[in-house]
Amino acid sequence: MEIRLAPELEKFVAEKVRAGQFTDANEMINDALLLLRDHQAHLPTDPHELAELRRQVAVGLQQADRGEFAEFDAQVIKAEGRRRLSSKRSS
Repeated sequence: MEIRLAPELEKFVAEKVRAGQFTDANEMINDALLLLRDHQAHLPTDPHELAELRRQVAVGLQQADRGEFAEFDAQVIKAEGRRRLSSKRSS
């Protein structure tokens, strides 16, 4: 198989090989394709699943537009989790 890369991608591959991150271009391309395959394995391919996902995203965007959302605060979430865990352990 022969593959032609865009010049900027060819430069990117050469830089990574030169930096010692990969032994050669083939190793890097194989690793990149494995990552892409693994990433895409989690994406819905069934048209009905994809339509449902799009519907749910649209609902979420509408809710956000109306201001129906909560700010993400990791510290608050952790504290609540710890409180629940402590409560479970006590009972």
